[in-house]
Amino acid sequence: MKRLTIFLLLLSYGLSAQVEEGSITYNRKTNWISIMSKLPYISQEEVDRSTLTWGKSENKGTDLTLTFKDNKSVYTYSEEQTANEWGWRRNEILLIRDYSKKTIKDLRGEMGVTFLVEDELKRTKWKILNEIKEIEGYLCMKAETTDPVKGQTIHAWFTDGITFSGGPEGFGGLPGMILEIDINDGDAVITATKVNLEAPIEKLPIPKKMKGKKITKTELDTKIEKYIAESIEGNKNPFWRLRF
Repeated sequence: MKRLTIFLLLLSYGLSAQVEEGSITYNRKTNWISIMSKLPYISQEEVDRSTLTWGKSENKGTDLTLTFKDNKSVYTYSEEQTANEWGWRRNEILLIRDYSKKTIKDLRGEMGVTFLVEDELKRTKWKILNEIKEIEGYLCMKAETTDPVKGQTIHAWFTDGITFSGGPEGFGGLPGMILEIDINDGDAVITATKVNLEAPIEKLPIPKKMKGKKITKTELDTKIEKYIAESIEGNKNPFWRLRF
């Protein structure tokens, strides 16, 4: 009953804003100390040493933009973004979703290789929870899912004040736009920092040519799962070369 009440509250909040195109800027912050501390071969001494070395560094995060129109979306680095939060060479990330055709076409830098992923859009199984909060002026409801490949628990905060059923990092499938993704309770958090629904989107920023090693999502998931297992067995952090 409580969940229904919260959902109806969220629904009534967003009834006046039927939005199907726009752009949203997200800031992605990754907590590498927390990620490292959960690896089975890392000692508390190593965690403490890394915390002293890196823990006080300012994490400005990385800005990415989701542009959506005509039931399609494109998610990639913001134009002004030149490097990731630590100044390293950033991995390729360009995620295209066609919700009408139920297809994906992605460029992903994983394990030192740029992959061109083309596949059907698979449905994410979400569980809607009894929590709400406000993000960038929008009342959002919490939902949960899991990533069995990377062993992650994922929480999404979505609003039906923006009716487009998409979100950052390729996530979607909820009754409204996702404005925040939280992976493993703060290991990586992707939060909307700017919502622009006023300027019309003339054309989605889809490049004419996309070069990468062609692969399906299922095939890439198999490679990633194997890479994580081998890295942990070899006492290596797999997420130095994988998008967490």
